[in-house]
Amino acid sequence: MTTLKSNFVTEPEVTRPSRLAHIQSPGRILVAGLGLGIVADVLVFGKPLGMGLLLFVLLAVAVLWRVNRGEGVTAVRPNLWLLLPLFFFAGMVAVRANATLTTLNTLAVLCLLAYLVFFWGRGRVQNLGLVDMGLLPLRVSGHALTLTPPIVAESVDMEAVQRHGRRSFFPVLRGLLLAAPMLLVFTALLAMADTIFAHTVETAFSLDIFAHLFNWAGHGLMIGLAAWLLTGGLAYGAMRRYGRDDQSRFEATLQQIPRHFSLGYIETITLLVTVNLLFLMFVLIQFTYLFGSVVYIQLENFSYAEYARRGFFELLLVVILSIGLILGLNWLTRRESKRQIKLFNGLSTLLIGLVLVMLASAFRRMVLYEAQFGYTELRLMVYVFVGWLAPLLAWFAVTLWRRPDRFALGVLAAALGFLVTLNLLNPDAFIARQNLARYIATGDLDAVYLTSLSDDATPYLLAALLLTAGDTQEQTMPSCYDPLSRVMPIDCYAVPYEIVKGELHGRVQSMSENGDWRQWQSFHLARWQAFAQLQEIGD
Repeated sequence: MTTLKSNFVTEPEVTRPSRLAHIQSPGRILVAGLGLGIVADVLVFGKPLGMGLLLFVLLAVAVLWRVNRGEGVTAVRPNLWLLLPLFFFAGMVAVRANATLTTLNTLAVLCLLAYLVFFWGRGRVQNLGLVDMGLLPLRVSGHALTLTPPIVAESVDMEAVQRHGRRSFFPVLRGLLLAAPMLLVFTALLAMADTIFAHTVETAFSLDIFAHLFNWAGHGLMIGLAAWLLTGGLAYGAMRRYGRDDQSRFEATLQQIPRHFSLGYIETITLLVTVNLLFLMFVLIQFTYLFGSVVYIQLENFSYAEYARRGFFELLLVVILSIGLILGLNWLTRRESKRQIKLFNGLSTLLIGLVLVMLASAFRRMVLYEAQFGYTELRLMVYVFVGWLAPLLAWFAVTLWRRPDRFALGVLAAALGFLVTLNLLNPDAFIARQNLARYIATGDLDAVYLTSLSDDATPYLLAALLLTAGDTQEQTMPSCYDPLSRVMPIDCYAVPYEIVKGELHGRVQSMSENGDWRQWQSFHLARWQAFAQLQEIGD
């Protein structure tokens, strides 16, 4: 009996790159990333921010869930609370018009998306260290950028693409280059021969084809960049389940430093005692001057504004540096007994208590300054920042004694709380309301600053028209304001009513002429409400 040899040769098994060893379907991830890139271009890129960002976030989370499910990765439920602030900040982009707040909300959305990718299938948010918590968005972005090329290489037969390109694309391109000069000559001759054809050619070139080509190229570039980052992000999220550790190499290296370089216990205690004595002396002076009688400050020839301005930001810097000092000492100091640990924690807690008094002093100074000059965006944000810094300091004192590793979670909670508070306050509406109340009480109003507030303040700008109708005090108009000029032209001055009314008319005209904000992707509650309210103003 004759044995027949097989005519088929077994090809060697192609091994997948080690970085993609746990990815089951790279093609699905590539398609999902490309689809999200196209959606980002349709909903977000080149348009005023509005409802499109929320829709993109909702779709991105759905795609993240679907891709991970296809890879056999289930979400870690305790980490899904990240969805609440993510959807909140994305939604507030379509509600609040304040430019600074919109920027902060957008950055928060991007950072929370990175957190969600990182913690979807592995780890706990509360276990992340302080350094890693701050650098995590960069860490996710770096992995995303480097993972896309192997995903593409695994999903697309690049040899076939190159082979077809050599066979089809390049010959066609060479043919078009050869045809171009002949087409120009024949088009010119035919246009001279026939008037209707000449008109057709002229109309075609008047469409500004080159501008459209550049616009399409720009959209293609943005889609490509977004797809690159999103594809890598989806791949990284799916691979995180099989990672060895949540801690980055950078933070792991930092934690090794105290083993090779550390501070002695006596040196640390001496430093804490001297700083506590200095802060105690300052606090006693604060109780005498600032928290005591304001008349005493006036007798010393200090005005409210001067006293507040001279110390607020310096005190705030002292508070922040004090937190860094305790963190650094806690990291580098050698403590060899429970007694040493308790003394260190006790002195650190005392320092935090004194810092809290200094924070109250800084807050008091800002109150004096605001009472003299009214609210601004920066002053309001400082109020909210100080309001969240105080409980963070208290949390810091608690974590010194129990679970020092949980301080980073308090920092994250304070950062989210700060931004949530700003959104709920509606900064521009709050500032306008408070400054108008101050105007009713004192007759002092910075109309120029009032008109610089966003569409969030529109109802109060309309109210300002009624309140300032009889005010004859002239102010410098916004279009003429020049801080370097000592003498202003006479026509650069106007009463508050004229300044406010001119600004509102300008907004109505600008919104009527530029309709980009009317696109459905750019739907924004504050803009639509402002336009409806401003249309009621008579000429």
